[in-house]
Amino acid sequence: MAFRGTSVLGGLLLGALALPAMACDLPKLPVIPEKDKIGDQAQFVSTATGAYFDGIRTYADCIESALAAAGGDAAPASVKAVFEERARAAVVEAQEIQKLFQERVAAGQSATPGSEAALRKLIEGIASGTPDYDAMTEAWARTARQQMGFVRPAVSAGGAIQTIAFSGIDPDGRNIFQVTQEKGTLNARIGLDADGKINFYMLRPAPVPGQKRPTARIPPRH
Repeated sequence: MAFRGTSVLGGLLLGALALPAMACDLPKLPVIPEKDKIGDQAQFVSTATGAYFDGIRTYADCIESALAAAGGDAAPASVKAVFEERARAAVVEAQEIQKLFQERVAAGQSATPGSEAALRKLIEGIASGTPDYDAMTEAWARTARQQMGFVRPAVSAGGAIQTIAFSGIDPDGRNIFQVTQEKGTLNARIGLDADGKINFYMLRPAPVPGQKRPTARIPPRH
C-alpha cells in the first residue's frame, strides 16, 4: 500500500488550535468491517481509509482558510471557540478511524522486510547525533536534517533500545512499531521505498499511562 502525504494525525494535533470551519465538510467515513469479515477486502478498505485521511487533510486546510478569513488571531473569541471545537472533533474522529483500521486491518499484516532493522539503526543514529542520511531518500534526508533539533532530545532521553514490537501498517502503508527503551517508550512509524531507503519516519514518546485523550462532539455531516 502506498498513500500520499504525511501522518494526518500528527498534522492535525500540531495544528489543532489553528483550525476553524463553516462551509468545510468532513470526508465520507470509510466502512471498516469487523476483523473476521475483512476477507479479501483489505486492499479496498485500505484505499478507502487512505482517501478518508486525504479528505481530513483537505478539511483541515479548509478550516485554516476559514479562520484566516474570519480574522485569524484577531477573530472574536466566540468564533474562534467554534473553530477549535470543530478541530478537536475532527482529531477525535480521525483517531477513532485510525484505531479501527489498526485493530481490524493493519494488525493482521506483516512488517515490510528490513523495516525493523532500519528503525533500530535510525534511532541509534539519531540518539548519537549521526543518523545515516544515505539510508534515506534525498527528499526525506532534507526533512530529517530539519527535524533533528527536536527529534533527537525525545529519542536520546529514552536510553538504549530494549525491544521493538511490530504493531501493524497504517493507512499510508507505513510500518508501526512500539520501541521500548530503558527510560520510556517510543511510538514509531517508518516507511521504506522500493530500494529499501527510508522515505518517512515519525518518532514520538508514548503517552503517559492514564493520560486521557481529548473528547469533543463530532461535527454533523451535510
